[in-house]
Amino acid sequence: MSAPAGQSSGPASALDWEELSALDRIASAYAIGDHSVVLETTDGREIRITALYDRARDRYVSEYEKRSSVKSGGHDLRVWAQTPAYKQCTADDAASCLEAAVFEVDRINIY
Repeated sequence: MSAPAGQSSGPASALDWEELSALDRIASAYAIGDHSVVLETTDGREIRITALYDRARDRYVSEYEKRSSVKSGGHDLRVWAQTPAYKQCTADDAASCLEAAVFEVDRINIY
């Protein structure tokens, strides 16, 4: 995978977006625009991270959502739902915020 839009895969980044070599629990990552990435974990979870700009703090903050299935009218629907499982990350730019949040997802073991 190429570095997500707006993110450099140069030496300043601790994360290798091409091979994800520094990550033990992340199987793949997909960029969705400049401020979001979807991760697939080795245990089959899907986590969407969005770097939101907080104007009051003049910083980007991470928001996490997990993909879940819900039943409605006899149909299984796949939806994104916010999850408090991960610590909020902050940074001066979206790329750094996303990178810190990816490491946070990789670090936390969810049962």
